[in-house]
Amino acid sequence: MKKVIPGVIVLVAIAVAGTFFYFKKAASFHTPAVQLAPAETILFVHFPDLKRTAERWPKTGLAQIGAEPEMQAFLAKPLANAPQMKLWEGKLSQIAAVEPGEAFLAVTSIDGSLPHFIAGVSFAGRKAAAEALLSEPRAEMKRTWPAGKSDVTMQGHTEIETFTYEDTIIGEAFQNNWYFVSNDMELLRRTLDVPPQGLGPKALAANELFQKSTAHLPAEGEAVLYAQVGVLTERLVSLLVASGQTLDPKQIDDLKKMQAVAWGTKFEGEQMRDTLFLLSPGNAAELPLARSSLAFSNPGTFLTYATALPATFEVPESSLVLGAMLPGFSAVEKGLADKGLKWSDFGKAFGPEFGVVGNWAANAGQPSVLLALDIRDATTARGFVEVFTGDLPGSPTWGRKEEEGVTIYQSPAATGLVPLAPTAALTEKFLVVGFSEPDVLLALRQLKTGKAAITVTSGYSQTVKTVGTPTAGFGYLDLKGLFERSYGMLRPFIAMSLAFSADAGKYIDAGKLPNADVIGKHLTPSVYSQSVTQDGTLIESVGTLTFNQLLIGMVGGTVAYAYPMLGNLGAGFKLDPNTFQLTPPRSTPDSQDNPPKNEAPDKQPKEGDQAPSPNPPVPKPDLPQNPAPPAPQL
Repeated sequence: MKKVIPGVIVLVAIAVAGTFFYFKKAASFHTPAVQLAPAETILFVHFPDLKRTAERWPKTGLAQIGAEPEMQAFLAKPLANAPQMKLWEGKLSQIAAVEPGEAFLAVTSIDGSLPHFIAGVSFAGRKAAAEALLSEPRAEMKRTWPAGKSDVTMQGHTEIETFTYEDTIIGEAFQNNWYFVSNDMELLRRTLDVPPQGLGPKALAANELFQKSTAHLPAEGEAVLYAQVGVLTERLVSLLVASGQTLDPKQIDDLKKMQAVAWGTKFEGEQMRDTLFLLSPGNAAELPLARSSLAFSNPGTFLTYATALPATFEVPESSLVLGAMLPGFSAVEKGLADKGLKWSDFGKAFGPEFGVVGNWAANAGQPSVLLALDIRDATTARGFVEVFTGDLPGSPTWGRKEEEGVTIYQSPAATGLVPLAPTAALTEKFLVVGFSEPDVLLALRQLKTGKAAITVTSGYSQTVKTVGTPTAGFGYLDLKGLFERSYGMLRPFIAMSLAFSADAGKYIDAGKLPNADVIGKHLTPSVYSQSVTQDGTLIESVGTLTFNQLLIGMVGGTVAYAYPMLGNLGAGFKLDPNTFQLTPPRSTPDSQDNPPKNEAPDKQPKEGDQAPSPNPPVPKPDLPQNPAPPAPQL
């Protein structure tokens, strides 16, 4: 009997351990978002693993720049004085307590006034931490719509909190390790009923368009965006037709040919990778780009870009009508007609590529830019060049000379801060355009060497291997070289402008601007590749900052710079920063429709009223005994 008891205890222990392991495994089972979103999803925004992204971020070049001691010292003052930063620190601590894992947004329908969506976030923290994070947006929603009604309903064993205002209803629910929110109650209930293994063949993961589009994205990335373009195109076309717009059948066919688009980004050590794929089956295979404009590169080249040009140019009639409004357009058309040319002949003259080369020599105060066009037909190309450099109304006459079989056209130098003298050189294979004659002559000498100087540099040769072979577009940017030269030149002016700006001085210490090498050592070259296959178009970009990010930054910086000038437009109109709408000017005292508040409108006195005094007393203002002196004008 004594021998039996230990055996029973062992069996019970094994059973308890097995039960505990089973329930722990069941509780930790995670249904991925691609198995929760239905196959008919139109738009899908996905963050596969926020925890993994947070672990990768410190290794990126941007994060390492922010971690430099000089950068930390420079950022100390703005971080301490900006109230928004303290708010963000509190939010980040709340988010960390939630321990988010996966997040997604799925739009399933665009019928009606509002798109139908469901969004979800998985988390490993306590539900109370998630509730605390949601408390403020919930309160803000109730303040915005005080007439809204809150309620609670059930879906099986899961509680759904709803908020209803007029025809809109928002539902929230916590289930297992997920938090869901949706404006489609039926969609939310279906999602809550999804089994642990997911929707299977009815899930977005099983959708053929989704599979084909996302197959080109980097695996285990940080973010994914997917959209069924066909559905959106049909909606757009129907709206345009309903509005009475005349549509080009070819443009409609091209739009309908595109079925889906997928974008993804991934942190790869110090670099980032952006990938965009447009699914449009039926394309013709294209040859790799020759990148012939690289022949004009030199040791100081920091930028190269090349794109393929079509063999035929079809100029829409609408573009010609719009171009006719430009000064000199009719004269150019007449000049082309006199030579027997049309705009559509441009593809016969130039191609198959167009290139841009940016050079910045070590001893030069500013960069130079060259534009290069391959030549298909020298005679036709010369005709176009002679028209554009000929006697056009309102334009100076270009000079012309022949040097060693090359025709050089030069415009008179423009007056201004930077005296530009556009120059073009026509060779047997290229049309090269620069902003000064020395730049063009230097490019021609480099062309004679027969070597593309940039291709033998380590930065270029290693970076181009990180993307696929381009067939439609290619770009390379030496971000470190460009930054160090431009920042070194502009740093004194930035420091001076900050020192004389009282508002900037509250947040930025001009004396702590970091040195160029502190930032430059973390900058790697950026490369861009666009290729066309039979299935669609693939666009890749890799670098500390990708080409897409640089483009967004340039556009954002331009808008931020131009916004103050848009604040006060002509005729007294103002730009509202909240709605981005123009508001009419306020009424002036001379306005008859809206008299000023301090003046009562004319009215006839009633019978029995006392007539007003012809000389009413003027009240004396209460002036201070010691008025403050006026502020000095700078």
